[in-house]
Amino acid sequence: MTTTTSIATHYEQFLELLARDPRAAAEGRDTVRARYGERVDPAGGSQPVVLTRDEWILNQIDLALALGRLLTEDDVVVSAVPYELSFIGAEVDRVIEMVGASVISVGTSRTICPMPRLLGLIEQYEVTALVCSPSFAAELASLALSLGRRPEDSTVRTIVCVGEACSTGRLDRIGAAWAAKTSALYGTPSTPTVAVACDHGALHLCDHRLRAEVRGALRGELLLDGSPTGELVELWPAGRPCDCGSASRVLVPLGSTASAVRGPDGLVSALDVERVVFGHRRLAPHFACAVRDGTFHVTCAVAGPQAVDEGAMRRAIRSGIDEALGVEAEVTVVGVQDWSTATS
Repeated sequence: MTTTTSIATHYEQFLELLARDPRAAAEGRDTVRARYGERVDPAGGSQPVVLTRDEWILNQIDLALALGRLLTEDDVVVSAVPYELSFIGAEVDRVIEMVGASVISVGTSRTICPMPRLLGLIEQYEVTALVCSPSFAAELASLALSLGRRPEDSTVRTIVCVGEACSTGRLDRIGAAWAAKTSALYGTPSTPTVAVACDHGALHLCDHRLRAEVRGALRGELLLDGSPTGELVELWPAGRPCDCGSASRVLVPLGSTASAVRGPDGLVSALDVERVVFGHRRLAPHFACAVRDGTFHVTCAVAGPQAVDEGAMRRAIRSGIDEALGVEAEVTVVGVQDWSTATS
């Protein structure tokens, strides 16, 4: 005879794990290796990552608590996150199922489900939520427009952004493109869930199980339980409260250490550049930024079909970055319809 265990019972078991000391691994109690993955190091090479069973489940609990505020069992969710040798794809799918929502997993390779087909699935199954990167959400919206559809008229009402550092300004423009509520999650290749958003949009550190420090006081490379992550963050002081009232510290992702340059006042990140860029109006929520030979190379897109002096906008953005951050940037401004070729 087959028996089933309710989601509530599984959830209680997971919460029971939260009551345990999450640093028991240091004492050798938590040694069962459950998940294998890989991350890309600053030199571009692949490095193995292994999570123990308890680490994996604890990450799932925090993600379930976060998504449980954003999704319900009535939602149909598209999960467009990477799967190949990463943790986040499997984690997101399992948590959506725990919340009770329906999930359509399309990944990011776009071989079986390219974006035009995905737009058809969104319409056919009345998808209500997307879990994807900010870039994916922006490109999907512009593709819909190019095909004569209006993303703001779709059934999508919630977008959860993962996998990229994203400024508030850009997140707001993604939400406006879809007429949807946007939220963000933050993790590293080795720790899938590091910080989750509150109702005010701030990312709160999961400090009930993680010991986070920053190399360089409050802004610099993130250290988790003493180990470097290769990620730049700002970490609010312990005594600085968030408007939501949570005691957990607020973490602001800034991108990878490989995508930062030294400025007159310290490290300047790609997210610092992004904040300046999205201070300009008439830009679509598209953004790409790479560092080559110590210089930021920025590509952004003009929203709408109206005529824009792209040369003047390029000069204004470049001078704005120089004035605000004291670093050089090469800026390319394209129309949304030319985005794919400009960034390929």
